[in-house]
Amino acid sequence: MKNFWLEDEDQTYALKPVKRKDIIAAEKQLGVELPALYKKLVKKQNGGYIQRTLFPISFVTDHVEEFIEVRSLYGIGEDGILDTDYLIKEWGLPSDIVLLDGDGHTWVALDYRGKKRNPSVVYLEVEEGNEFQLAESFDEFIAALQEEEFDEEEEEMVDDMDIPDLNNISKRDAEDIFRTSEDEILIRSVIINIPLVAGDMNWMLDQLIYLLKKRDTEGIAESVADFLLIYSRFRSEMDDSKYTSLMKKLRSLPYPGVKMDLEMIDENN
Repeated sequence: MKNFWLEDEDQTYALKPVKRKDIIAAEKQLGVELPALYKKLVKKQNGGYIQRTLFPISFVTDHVEEFIEVRSLYGIGEDGILDTDYLIKEWGLPSDIVLLDGDGHTWVALDYRGKKRNPSVVYLEVEEGNEFQLAESFDEFIAALQEEEFDEEEEEMVDDMDIPDLNNISKRDAEDIFRTSEDEILIRSVIINIPLVAGDMNWMLDQLIYLLKKRDTEGIAESVADFLLIYSRFRSEMDDSKYTSLMKKLRSLPYPGVKMDLEMIDENN
């Protein structure tokens, strides 16, 4: 996913780049299969600050209300997810989790209890002994992250701009954007953020096929590949001919980010 990581000049939380062999070694050490989207993200940048930092919640505690703030995600290595075992012992956390972010008092983690792959994402409050499931999968967790709201001065700057609410955009509005807009950033944002359910998959495949015929730029192609990776759990709902057509087109393109996505998709199948 392009523009996921926030540029960090001093690289406070970003670890040294990882290769596929490092990911395999980390999975062996942790005894789990890491989510495909997480592996894609750390291949681009191995942990660090992120752009969208707010996760909306339906519960309230002494620590949080409305949103959980996630400023960064751990990468692969020491000072990253490989510190999980030490931190579990240090803070008395549950076993069979992999920590993604936290400050000792609160944590966000992948929950592998009872399984070795396809973890859910949980939020833990240590002193209070509270635990809440945030998302059924890492993909859903990442898709739900939101950017912080503008302050009053920034709101005045964009007050007259027509900026759609992408988290609530309708299929009709999305289709209009796909067919008429020349704003590639807007198109890519809609592809990733439009709320969909299983029954919407084939409608969305039609839109993606149209987009790639209209413009197969690197940005659009990578967003299409990101969509197929994020929604790979709905593969059984997708029409085979449409899915095959999209994959064939993507495999014909030379873009490195797309090829990385396709490798992840193949690993999931």
